[in-house]
Amino acid sequence: MEDFENRLKKMHRHFARWAKKRDIHAYRIYDRDIPQYPFAIDIYEDRLCVSEYINETVTSRKNYETWRASVMQSIEHTLGVSKEKIYSRTRQRQKSGKQYEKNDSDNNHSSDFFEVREGGLKFIVNPGNYLDTGLFLDHRITRSIVRDEVAGKNFLNLFCYTGSFSVYAAAGGANQSISVDTSSVYLNWLRSNMRINNLESSAHVSVRSDARTFLDSYNGKLFDVIFCDPPVFSRGKQLIRDFDVLRDHPDLIEACLKVLSPEGILYFSTNFRKFRIQWTGLCEDISRQTIPDDFSNKQIHVCYKIRK
Repeated sequence: MEDFENRLKKMHRHFARWAKKRDIHAYRIYDRDIPQYPFAIDIYEDRLCVSEYINETVTSRKNYETWRASVMQSIEHTLGVSKEKIYSRTRQRQKSGKQYEKNDSDNNHSSDFFEVREGGLKFIVNPGNYLDTGLFLDHRITRSIVRDEVAGKNFLNLFCYTGSFSVYAAAGGANQSISVDTSSVYLNWLRSNMRINNLESSAHVSVRSDARTFLDSYNGKLFDVIFCDPPVFSRGKQLIRDFDVLRDHPDLIEACLKVLSPEGILYFSTNFRKFRIQWTGLCEDISRQTIPDDFSNKQIHVCYKIRK
C-alpha cells in the first residue's frame, strides 16, 4: 500500500497548491491513478468524498472487506482528515443512469448538506445521501464558459440537475434563464443554490418537465445559449419513452436547435464513454478544453459546441 500512499501524498500536495492559486475549493486529488486502487478522491472544502469503482478484479481478492477498510484508514491518515469528514460510496457499471438515486454507502452521515465555493459562487452539496454530490466537478470549466457567454442573453438549462449552470448563468448577467428537470427534489435544490447566492429572481425560473416535452411545446423567446447534459439512459413516468443518449441524441439536438436563436450556441455534453456524435451539422468538439487539470481521466465527459 506504500505506493498508493506515496501517490496520494504527491497528488494532494500538487493539487492543493494548484487549487489555492485558482481559488478552487472542490477538486479531485486522485483519479484511479494506480489500477490496483480504483478510487476517485475529491476534496470538498475540508471534507473528502471517496468513490470506489467496483470491478471483479478488486472484489474477488482475498479478504476484500479487510483490504478496503485498510485502504480507507490509509486515506484518513495520509491526508489527515478525520473519519467523520470522509464520505465513501461505491460505483459500478449500470444499465441505466443513477444520477437521481439515493446513495448506498457505509456513511454515518444523515442529510448532510453543506456549502462549497466555486468561481466566486456557493453551492450546496450532499456527498452522504446521494450517488452524486450535487456538483459535477468535471464541468467546472464548462460552467465558466457559459457564464462568459450569457450576459444579456436568454439561457436554457436542460436536464439541469441541481442547477449549477443556471447559477453561473444568473451570475454572468443572463437576461433570463429556464431550468428543466423531471425531479422536484433537484429543482428545489436549484432554488436553494440560487438563494444562497442572492440570485433569486422572476427572470430565472425552473420547470418540472421531460426535456423533449418542454422543447416540443415551448413557444416563448428563443434562447441564445443552451446547455444540454442528458443522462446516458433514463426511464420515468414523465418520459414519453425510455431515453438512450446514443440512440436519441440527434433528435434531441434538432429539438434544441428549433428553440435556439439564429446566432445562438448549444453546448451538448454526455459522460457516456462510448459516445460518438451522429449529428452532422455545425459542430465543434471542445471536450479536451472543458476537462479540468485535476481529472486525469480525460474521457470523463464529451462536450460539443453546436450552432445552427
